[in-house]
Amino acid sequence: MSLCASCGLQLTGDAALCPHHHCVYGDDWAVANRIMCDFFHRGKVPSRLMAAERDDDFWAHASEAA
Repeated sequence: MSLCASCGLQLTGDAALCPHHHCVYGDDWAVANRIMCDFFHRGKVPSRLMAAERDDDFWAHASEAA
């Protein structure tokens, strides 16, 4: 078992980051960097993905820990 280097979430396999903190933009780091800069420095919150596009099972581990 390993933990996410950013948030401490328990991980399976040899991943260093959980899916939430892993860059989903692959090699296009500038897109992810711009989103984070807009959020932290400009206070712009990105819109939420449509229900069909998002993974609502992300917090499923929280109910298992309780």
